[in-house]
Amino acid sequence: MSFNHFGEGTEMLSRSVEGQTVKVRWNWGTFKTSEGYPVDDNMINWVIGQDQALNEGFLCLNEWVHKLKHLDQTRWYASWSKPDRPKTSAKTVISPGPYLLLLGDPGTGKSLLGRALSEKLTQVYKENGIKLFDVICWKNPALPSQPRVSIHQAGEAKKILQTEQLKELKRKFATKIGLKAIQSLMLGLGLFLMCLGFFCLIQAWQTWAANPEYLGETLQTFYNNSFADYFASKFVSLVPLTFIPGGSLLFFSIFIWWFSRLGGLGNLRGVGGAQQTEVPKLIVDNSSGCAPFVDATGHKCAQLFGSVAWDPFQTGGLGTPEHQRVTAGDVHVASLGILYIDEIKNLDPEEAVTLLTVLEDGQLPITLRGRWHGGDTAAMAVSTEPVPAITFLLGAGNFDSISQIHPALMDRIYGYGKVVRMNNDMPNTLENRRKYVQFIAQEAKRFNLLPFSRDACVEIVEEGRRRSNKRDALTTRFRPLISIIKTSATIALNENCKVVERRHVVEALSNHCKTIQKQLLEHEISERGRLLEIKPEGVKLGQIYGLAVVHDPYSGEMTGSVLSVKAQLVQKTTLPRDHPLKGYYRVTGVAKGQSFISDSIAKVRSVILQKYGADIAQDYFTHLDFAQSYGVDGPSAGVTMAILLCSLIEGKPVRQDVAVTGEINLSVGDATNVTAVGGIHEKIKAAEAWGFKKVVIPQKNFEHSIDPRDYTIEVVPAATLDDYLRECLVEQHIVRLPVQRFRQ
Repeated sequence: MSFNHFGEGTEMLSRSVEGQTVKVRWNWGTFKTSEGYPVDDNMINWVIGQDQALNEGFLCLNEWVHKLKHLDQTRWYASWSKPDRPKTSAKTVISPGPYLLLLGDPGTGKSLLGRALSEKLTQVYKENGIKLFDVICWKNPALPSQPRVSIHQAGEAKKILQTEQLKELKRKFATKIGLKAIQSLMLGLGLFLMCLGFFCLIQAWQTWAANPEYLGETLQTFYNNSFADYFASKFVSLVPLTFIPGGSLLFFSIFIWWFSRLGGLGNLRGVGGAQQTEVPKLIVDNSSGCAPFVDATGHKCAQLFGSVAWDPFQTGGLGTPEHQRVTAGDVHVASLGILYIDEIKNLDPEEAVTLLTVLEDGQLPITLRGRWHGGDTAAMAVSTEPVPAITFLLGAGNFDSISQIHPALMDRIYGYGKVVRMNNDMPNTLENRRKYVQFIAQEAKRFNLLPFSRDACVEIVEEGRRRSNKRDALTTRFRPLISIIKTSATIALNENCKVVERRHVVEALSNHCKTIQKQLLEHEISERGRLLEIKPEGVKLGQIYGLAVVHDPYSGEMTGSVLSVKAQLVQKTTLPRDHPLKGYYRVTGVAKGQSFISDSIAKVRSVILQKYGADIAQDYFTHLDFAQSYGVDGPSAGVTMAILLCSLIEGKPVRQDVAVTGEINLSVGDATNVTAVGGIHEKIKAAEAWGFKKVVIPQKNFEHSIDPRDYTIEVVPAATLDDYLRECLVEQHIVRLPVQRFRQ
């Protein structure tokens, strides 16, 4: 480029690096690469081009801090420090707001701004002495289905948890030792009784073998020589005294051993391997000391507002206790911090109403939530005490979110907060071009990329200007630029370069990071172009090429398109106007019932009537056809139709290597003005890709949006219809259709 993008002189850059302020002298006139450019650790300084949103965010933070200071003075947390104390309603001391809603296109830095405000909030909390809190859920001995809640200063909850866990371990240890003692005693006594029984049986056999006299008779004579009868009588007499009690003791000792293998008495595993315990559960942990930032984008009811797990072993109290099955939601985790919800319009009505309750009350009990609840389960009966949910709501979305957000939620945001528009671009000034170098250095550090040369930085700045669709602006949609930076750095790395050069950026733009518009256009040229009758060469009477854009309804991106427009204009006979044979004015190939194209068609008729004194709907049989087009709509087709009709009336052919676009308007005085239209960059690129030599656009578009250096095609501005005719028509006279003044 012919001018110095980054200016001259030296700037002292002050940055925060690893908690310390570092000052680096940076010479903008002589720097060769981005290597050594100081990158700030504070994310608030990473936000570029969104000064208004930052100012509004800081204003909301000041209001938020003032609110928390007042809450601290009321000592609202005093009744929440003990689980067994009744909780006072926080609604009486917590005022609603502030809330912040960021609206803008994707990639403009909404989520980055949210994280930056969270980082700033941590710093503000330290400066103002505002403390964060942990939340613990306790077992309720009297009513287990209503677990109790207590809050403690950040970091203390873990100490309390360790204390309770130590008590539980002591209890489990004592229980384990007692079980071992009982098991050993039962096992020893059982073995003794069993051995005693077997000893007595052996003694009986020995007695039979010795065959002493028994009551004057021998044992054989007494039992009729049956050892089995003798042995059975002894065994039956010993069973109640030895084998039954001994076997029972052995069985119970083995059962206790097996039962202890499952975790010990009272320690059956439940949900997620949890065990029966009275140890409380830490559900909100702020021990890090950083202000909470929770990205709840896409989260549903259970994730947003917490839930209670269902345990199939809960019947009979054999599973995980109620307080251990409680899980805090995003609104509880983000308490005293930022709750960020992108695409906030996607909240279900039920979720939006519950979120309203949180914003108004500053607290919410945790109970079973989720789309599958509704069955009769024990989890449905569980509901905790109110859990603090004092959140700073930071919502984000596109501009269509305004009409799609729940009306009651939108009303709260308007009433207690602010709605801020995110900038799609920023002025193309020296300061902002230098910020682009900062952006490149930030991404190079974040992704561990090679440094960028000065010329490579210039090329990215120029790409930012081109993507803004304005001559004097730079885009703030940085996310697509990140892909260009990463790709060009990868190309340089593959070539074993130490610095990313301009040629690497150009290659990334040309071959690897094409916009979806350009990919669609190239596909249309290569595939559908074989069937389209588009030949940008020579002159013709009755045909002209117009430019249009196709919008992607999902991403909002646009693709340029070339339209071949043909016309037939046949003059009526000299019959009077009240003759049954009437003229007509038909336009085909356009969207039916669409207001934009219908208005353009009507205005073209009036423009021709004013310019030539002829009504193309009555004095001629007029037919305009957007050939091989389907559902064309929009005001930019107006000047195309007007030029084509002027060509036919004057008998001057149209240059086929010229494409046009613009909105026709009714004449004021002697001039018929052509006003600006949208998608001008995409239209010019489409004409350039098809091989046209010249494109004529409205002068306002040229002054506001176009830099001719960006295109290989000649771009000509025109303010009036006559300007367009001079660029498009040739003086070669073919047939001039006479303008007939008819009399009634």
